[in-house]
Amino acid sequence: MSKKIYLIDANSFIYRMFFALPEFSTTDGRVVNATFGMAKFFTGQMVKEKPDYVVFIKDAKWDNFRHEIYKEYKATRERMPDNLRSQIADIEKMVETMEMDIIEISWYEADDVIATLAKKLESESNDEIYILSGDKDLYALTSEQVKIYDTQKKKISGPKETREKFWVDPKYVTDYLAICGDSSDNIPGVSGIGPKKVEVLVNEFGGVEKIYETVDRIVSGELSPDEVSPEAQKIFKGKTFEKIIDGREMAFLSKRLATLECNVDVSDFRLDNYSFSPESIINEASTDFFQELEFHSLVPRDIKKEKRQDVGRTVKIVWDDSWLDELQLSIWEKHELVLDTETTSISVHSAELVGVSILIWEDDIHYINRLHQWPQVSDERLKRFLIELLESDIKIIGHNLKYDLEVLYLFLGDHAEKTVIPKQKQSSLF
Repeated sequence: MSKKIYLIDANSFIYRMFFALPEFSTTDGRVVNATFGMAKFFTGQMVKEKPDYVVFIKDAKWDNFRHEIYKEYKATRERMPDNLRSQIADIEKMVETMEMDIIEISWYEADDVIATLAKKLESESNDEIYILSGDKDLYALTSEQVKIYDTQKKKISGPKETREKFWVDPKYVTDYLAICGDSSDNIPGVSGIGPKKVEVLVNEFGGVEKIYETVDRIVSGELSPDEVSPEAQKIFKGKTFEKIIDGREMAFLSKRLATLECNVDVSDFRLDNYSFSPESIINEASTDFFQELEFHSLVPRDIKKEKRQDVGRTVKIVWDDSWLDELQLSIWEKHELVLDTETTSISVHSAELVGVSILIWEDDIHYINRLHQWPQVSDERLKRFLIELLESDIKIIGHNLKYDLEVLYLFLGDHAEKTVIPKQKQSSLF
C-alpha cells in the first residue's frame, strides 16, 4: 500500500503564512502571525490529512552555488521583513517541539534538496509525494507520483495542472522559465520574449538547446522559416528574432539558474526518521510552547493550564469561523451560559460590537473577536451564530444583559426582525 509523503519548502511556506494573516502579537509584543498560521496548519489541516511522513526543508544560510554562476541571483528580492525575521527562531523551535527534524544542506536551496528527495523517493517506491510550496521551478518535478500541493487554496497540481498553468509539459518548465525569466529569483530570461511566444517555441522545438539549434539553422540558411509553423514564423523574423539571437547567452545562463539540482548528497536521509502521527504534533512540549505564545485555541482541553487567579479561567480567542463552529457545537450541549459584549460605547445606539465573551461553567472563557487587530470571525458567520443562540432554549446569564442583547440585535440588523426570541430572553430584553 502506498504511503503519503509531505516535503515542506520551509521558506516558501513561512512567507505565505506571514502574508496570509494580518500581523498580531502576544501581550508582551512578540509578533506571531506566521508562527500561528503554521501551528494552525500543523495541528488542524495536517492532522486531518494524516500524511505518513513529513519532511521540513529550509534554504541553507548565506549564498548557494547559483550565486557563483550569477552574482545578481535573487538580488532584486526584498529583504525579509523584520516582523517575519523575528519569528524564524520561534517557528524552528515549534517545529522541533512537534518532533519534526529540519533539513538544511550547505550550498543548496530547499528546492534542490526537495528535488533530490522527490526523485529518490519516486524511484524507490510507488508512494504519493506532495511538495508543499508555491515556487514555480518545482512544477518541473510533477508526475503521476509527485504533486505540488497549495495548502492555502487546497489545490493539488500534477502534470495536467502544470500544463494548464504553463502550457508546456513539466519536463519543459525549466526551459519555459529560462526564456521567460523569473522576477522573484532575478532570473533574467530573454528580454522581450513573453509567455505566449515561449509556449510556441517550446511546444514546437523543445528545450532551450533545440530552440537555438533551430535558430542557428535559420541564420545559416540551412532551414527556411517557411518550414516551421505559421506561429513560429511570426517569431523568427524582425525585431523578435533579433531579441532571441541576442538573448542566447542569457537563455543558457537562465536555464542553469532555473535547473533544479537533483544530486544533492542525501545519503544520510532515512525516510523512517520522518514518520508522522498526530501525537507527535500535539504533545507536552508543543502545548507548553503554544501557551507561551498565547495560542490558547490550540491547547487541548485535557491539558492542564495555568489559570488566572482572578476568575480561575483561561481566555481562548475565537478568531476564525472554523473555531466558532467548534464553540457552537460545545455550546449546544449546555443549558446555560454567561454572555458579555465588548463595545465602543456605553450608549446602545452609538456602540459598535467589538467582540463577544462566553463562559460555559466547566470550561474556559471564549472571546469571539470581531474588531480587534488579531484575525477575526466573519460578520456573516457571527450573525448566524448569534441568531441560532438567541433562538435556542439555552439560558443566557449576564450583568446588564438588556444592554448586551440590544447591542446584539442592532448588530444583527434586518436579521433581528426574523429572529424568534424565547420568552426567557424576551424578559431580559424588554
